[in-house]
Amino acid sequence: MRAIPLFVVALVLCGCTAPVPPAAGPASPAGSAPVPSSPAASPPVPAFQQSLPGSARRECVAVPGDAMLVRSGDFIAGDFVEYRRQWHPDLGPDLGKLFWLPARPQLNAALTVTATSGGRTETYSAGSLATNDAGQAMYPSGIPLPAAGTWKLVAQAGDGWGCFELTLP
Repeated sequence: MRAIPLFVVALVLCGCTAPVPPAAGPASPAGSAPVPSSPAASPPVPAFQQSLPGSARRECVAVPGDAMLVRSGDFIAGDFVEYRRQWHPDLGPDLGKLFWLPARPQLNAALTVTATSGGRTETYSAGSLATNDAGQAMYPSGIPLPAAGTWKLVAQAGDGWGCFELTLP
């Protein structure tokens, strides 16, 4: 896997611990993942995070083909460019890595990612928070999706939630 330059990770993580404004409500589009209610109102999202593809709202977002980082609800996730570059159907556990940056890290909250595509569901656990070289909280994960198609990745840790729709060739 290609290394992500430290300055890019530091830039991503610089505003990562800022809370996210609540969504309009718990409703979700027909056929989408259930959206838990948002936590209490919080300060605005930093400008850097507002420029990322996706949404600070708790809704499922499509991952653009050229996006390294995408925001959904309480998470920024990536590196989707590298994930797509190395993905193949029999990807082993040492590949298929994505990282998840929580808006509000919760020390004892393990991350679970539920991946759904074409009636198939896979569940991955990233365990507890890790700390990167800059001292920022993040969840590293191995997500070896088994087949091509559009996968809905629902990430949950404590009351944090995000939903990413990733299409693989």
